[in-house]
Amino acid sequence: MAILKYFTGVLVAAGLSCFSASLFADENKVSVQEITTLEKIIVVGSKIPKEAVELTQSVTVINEQDIENGAYTDITEVLRKQVGIEFKQSGGPGQYNYLKLRGLSSSNVLVVIDGVKINKPSSGDTGNLLSQLDPGIIESIEILRGPQATLYGANNSAGVISITTKSGHTPSAKIGGELGSLGWRKQTGSWRDSSDLGQGKFFYSLNASDTDSDNTHEYEYFEDTSLQAKFSFETEFLALGVNVLDVDNRFGYAELDEASSGLDSRSDHWAYQTPDPEQYSSNSEQVYSLFAKQQLTDSLSHKFQISQMKNRYSNIDPDNGLLGVHLATVDGIVPGSVVGDVLYIYDRRYPGIELAPLDLNDPANTISDTRAFHEDASDQYNYDLLYQSVGLNVIGGVEHLVRSAHQWGSFGESESEDSQTSLYLNSDINVFGDSVVLASGLRYDDYESWGEQTTGNIGVSWAITDQTTIYSNVGNSFAPATMSQLFNPTYGDSNLTPEEGNTIELGIRQSAFNNQLKVEATYWNTNIDNIIYYDYSAPNPRAAVGFGQYNNGAKSRSSGVELQASYFLARSLTLHGNYTYTDSQTKAVGGDWERTVQVARNKGNLGFTFAENALTLALHAYYSGSRLRWAGDVEMKEYVRLDLSSTYQIGDRLLFSTRVENILDEDIEEGLGYEEPGIYAIVGLDYYL
Repeated sequence: MAILKYFTGVLVAAGLSCFSASLFADENKVSVQEITTLEKIIVVGSKIPKEAVELTQSVTVINEQDIENGAYTDITEVLRKQVGIEFKQSGGPGQYNYLKLRGLSSSNVLVVIDGVKINKPSSGDTGNLLSQLDPGIIESIEILRGPQATLYGANNSAGVISITTKSGHTPSAKIGGELGSLGWRKQTGSWRDSSDLGQGKFFYSLNASDTDSDNTHEYEYFEDTSLQAKFSFETEFLALGVNVLDVDNRFGYAELDEASSGLDSRSDHWAYQTPDPEQYSSNSEQVYSLFAKQQLTDSLSHKFQISQMKNRYSNIDPDNGLLGVHLATVDGIVPGSVVGDVLYIYDRRYPGIELAPLDLNDPANTISDTRAFHEDASDQYNYDLLYQSVGLNVIGGVEHLVRSAHQWGSFGESESEDSQTSLYLNSDINVFGDSVVLASGLRYDDYESWGEQTTGNIGVSWAITDQTTIYSNVGNSFAPATMSQLFNPTYGDSNLTPEEGNTIELGIRQSAFNNQLKVEATYWNTNIDNIIYYDYSAPNPRAAVGFGQYNNGAKSRSSGVELQASYFLARSLTLHGNYTYTDSQTKAVGGDWERTVQVARNKGNLGFTFAENALTLALHAYYSGSRLRWAGDVEMKEYVRLDLSSTYQIGDRLLFSTRVENILDEDIEEGLGYEEPGIYAIVGLDYYL
């Protein structure tokens, strides 16, 4: 009933918008030429720059203006609106954040910033970076769904998220600030421009931000400083450049204690979070790159790029006495007692039904001291040779990566290094009067630590008419064991082999009403074998209990349908939405297929955007169906979140922005037991120099 109530409200708003649009439809009718121009989106994440409509896989491009109009505070909210993507956000700004794409885990999504792979060698994913990266430094985001292994190698069975930071090609200079809920405070500065230099132009971009925020519990906070710089010298035939990104953040969090697995019903679940003034997590991310690109002939160019990614992550939870107080959920609990199937030995659990302190001096407590540190680094060397002519595009390249991971602290120390060398060739050709695009790719990866892997893909895009295009792609992919899984001194296994995936994708792109309506539908089916998991039963003399280490053999599969559409109601008003149905399942060794945790079968977005002169106004509804919590035993509630954002240009100098999330104060569950912010509002003001 809640879904019907909220979507009824949205549909009423839609009706009113359509009525108001009809009042000026004749005066402001959108021309075919204008809409066609809007749809000529060039995708560069494919490494062969081409129009999005020519690709044989599903792709979404989000530009700088989209991000600015939404007044977003983090990238999570930008991506959440896109088809196929969902998150588990544990609380407020900057807290723990877990990405899913097409029902697959974050280690199956490769994130690239300015052409640099930033997935960490130790874990295979990017940690919490997407909830901590400042949207104000981003020029575009490209989401390439489905495996891109022939272009990028490992860790992209679900797809690639390619982020491009701001350049000097769009000149501006401004300072700004934001204030909002939970004590949100942010200051920004930006200077982007170009100048003539010899036979070419020198482009520069400098962007900085500093953020402080409280959170949903006492002692929780989020602090972030982001610096981005990009410099390039460009002539007709040559481009030289350097990119720099430095992100440093820290957040304090209230740790969650909850009922263990195997609950029979939702009523059996209990949970609480304990504020701790000295518990925190910190993350430091640096991405550097130097590149040179030369146009050799009208059709032939090459590019060389040297890059480095560095990440340092730490989690600190000192063993220092009083942490907080809690009311026990049942009577008669003493440390180590069993109530039903629950063994009450939790770090922050205390016996009795009265409020009682968690005191280190009480030997009944099991408070632990955690000080864990991780350092990841990757040196990357890329060379591409690109041939582009009418009807034929070919790119070939060589890539060399040297990766390292270092862990120390409470969970032991390990240090490892690995390298890989890769060769790849991708091409597409137009045939049958350019109505059909045939794409193919092949890649060979040679890892020093475990051996060789070959991947390939074949795709086709067929423009049946000027308004209808169907496309399909078949490709395979892989995810190697992380360096922690391979080389952890206690639980690692150097004999692990890669996870291997294959995907088939089929879709249609359709336009109608003089291109005012755009619709895309995509079906996908992905199977991943030989998944690496933690095997509790494996004999392991290195472990204190004699058992437990990483092993191969689990499986996963994901299939579903993605629908997305936009309708230009009038020159200033757009209706846009998407829906994703995901059937994601996992199979443990010796077990049966079971529904994947933390993945909603149904997810949708519906929104209206009004843009006229100085004003941009957007109303957006986000729906998430029910999901299983981490233990796979009980369901979290479905919910609809309604957001409102606006920007207003005041003269030539001032831009006023607002964003209100969850304006109906819906009770949201993304991680069962975590407290969510409720209604959340931000206001901002930028002054253009």
